[in-house]
Amino acid sequence: MADSILIQEDLVKLSAKVRPGETHSKKWIVIHETGNTSSTAGALNHAKFIKRLAEENQKYLSWHYTVDDTNIIRHIPDREIAWHAGDGRKSDGGNMSGIGIEICVNKNSNFQIAVKNATKLVASLMKKFNIDLSHIKQHHFFNGKNCPFTIRKYNFWDRFLSMCNAEFQLLR
Repeated sequence: MADSILIQEDLVKLSAKVRPGETHSKKWIVIHETGNTSSTAGALNHAKFIKRLAEENQKYLSWHYTVDDTNIIRHIPDREIAWHAGDGRKSDGGNMSGIGIEICVNKNSNFQIAVKNATKLVASLMKKFNIDLSHIKQHHFFNGKNCPFTIRKYNFWDRFLSMCNAEFQLLR
């Protein structure tokens, strides 16, 4: 639970490329945006997408959570590695040591509410793993990709971190 928001568990099956099942300590929370503005590209359809990736076992692509304005869905257990940061197997990098969160940007979702839900999730993960606010990072930090695009485009990062901190203070 992230402050009255239910985290739905919809884990992908173990697979060599999407979910190898390897565990690693966590020191980062890595924020992404899906980049998919299609009207149906909410958290539920991203859950279907990542399951399809696991079935196909063709790409090293995965993340722990997808968040929209009504859902938070966990796809991979927090302590397992996922392939979301674009930095390979660097021991203290985003893939190995980060928890990847994708925020939906689809047309039929309220992005501001999705962001608010993401801040609640981040706060609960900060508490669970004793992660400092300074260790909440944009995908951009790990490989230079312009992600999370909307948050970066509108210079919303500092506000996002402030919102995460406010949610974290409520959990203390």
